Amino acid sequence: MTAGALFWLVTFGISAGLFFGIALVVTVRGVGDLRDLLKPSQHDEERS
Repeated sequence: MTAGALFWLVTFGISAGLFFGIALVVTVRGVGDLRDLLKPSQHDEERS
């Protein structure tokens, strides 16, 4: 394997790792926010 091919393979691996790491963080935080939005608020409980 040439040095150029190895360089691009390593670059691709690092980029893919960063992409999926950021996607995982965004997914986890998004699910938490969605649960918070779907949970009944205190104001709604006082009204009923």
